[in-house]
Amino acid sequence: MTAPFHKFRPSGLTLNAREFAPGSARVAVLGAGVMGPGIALVFAEHGFQIDLCEVRQPALDAGMTSLADALDLKVQAQVCDAAAARATLARVTPRIGIADGIAHADLIVEAVPEDRNIKRAVYTQVADAAPSHAVVWSNTSTLDVFSLAPPALAHRLLVAHWFAPPHILPLVEVVCQEPASDSLCDESVSLLRALGKAPVVLEKFVPGFVINRLLRALGRESFDMIESGVISIADLDVAVRTSLAPRMQILGVMQRYDYTGLHLSLRNLADPDIVDAPVNRSPALLQDRVDRGALGVASGSGFYDYGGRSALELQRERDLRLWQVMRALAEHATDPKPI
Repeated sequence: MTAPFHKFRPSGLTLNAREFAPGSARVAVLGAGVMGPGIALVFAEHGFQIDLCEVRQPALDAGMTSLADALDLKVQAQVCDAAAARATLARVTPRIGIADGIAHADLIVEAVPEDRNIKRAVYTQVADAAPSHAVVWSNTSTLDVFSLAPPALAHRLLVAHWFAPPHILPLVEVVCQEPASDSLCDESVSLLRALGKAPVVLEKFVPGFVINRLLRALGRESFDMIESGVISIADLDVAVRTSLAPRMQILGVMQRYDYTGLHLSLRNLADPDIVDAPVNRSPALLQDRVDRGALGVASGSGFYDYGGRSALELQRERDLRLWQVMRALAEHATDPKPI
């Protein structure tokens, strides 16, 4: 069995100035869709008791199936043994509704759909029914959740945006805003690091945060080049996988400029022959596929045809390859210092 590439460091952790440790602190994860099960898995495998909450039984059942399957895959990928996987699953209690889950929670992770009305209703219920010390992390990927929360919750709400699959990818984007204190932000960052995550703190809120904004810019150029006949979909993906992706694992974006040379980078940005792609909020490459129901993995085809393979089968293949990458990166994945 290969050792995991990070270890939990439980001593001395606090959240909202209270001890936060396995065996005493309880975590409620609200939402068992794409993100909730993976987030629950991370806390549970580090010894915390978890309440995974959903509003509908089929969605809750699907979430628990996803969590169990993710643990099975960790065993297959040799980053977890079978006994540890069983113990992790036993720490997760599935619940319909959020009332029982939040009643005794020390940390509430909100991972409900990206709908302002749904989030507003959840925050109101949390403010009314959760313990007064319970901290709320929102997993929103774009929204200004601070404007949706009642005043009673504002001082203990922050954004902790995980990335799919959350039990594999280390990044968590953290956004704190007054009246939440700097100390609460620092405690949350320390907890995330203890969970093997690589938190980054935004100095201020901006819609979409960091990575989704970078992806919008990358997508804009990609869609434009494909629609303009410059390159095929498959060849563009090959180009990225064999150049940008491996180099970014080591250098990120900004340090790559240092290796290129800042004077050359400035000259390249000023090159009048390179024209940026126009802003197009409905590129035909996307719109045409959406119109005919080719939505991606969930529908069996999108930019690629998946040959009848199920979404679960494809997810397992993706995650197995990601585990291979993460194991190869080792500590660089969670502590990516400049070289």
